[in-house]
Amino acid sequence: MNIRVATPDDLLGMQACNLQNLPENYTLRYYLYHAMTWPSLSYVAEDHKGRIVGYIMAKMEEDTAEKGEEPHGHVTSISVLRSYRRLGLAKKLMIQS
Repeated sequence: MNIRVATPDDLLGMQACNLQNLPENYTLRYYLYHAMTWPSLSYVAEDHKGRIVGYIMAKMEEDTAEKGEEPHGHVTSISVLRSYRRLGLAKKLMIQS
């Protein structure tokens, strides 16, 4: 398995993973917005054939300095296909992000 930074070419695979696993789904437009706004905080997990089998989208809160808070972020979405669960992929995605 390979964990790497997500690129715009990965967005359809990320969306497919989301649609298959999660009840809260996002439009392709939202994935694109997320990728353009926080490009270094989204990662994908690929199998040996290069297929996306998991992803994580994270973001940084933007107004923390104005509020006098420490910079922090949160996970917008994380998903791993059922047949690739219990392999530690979600943990690896969390650590990378």
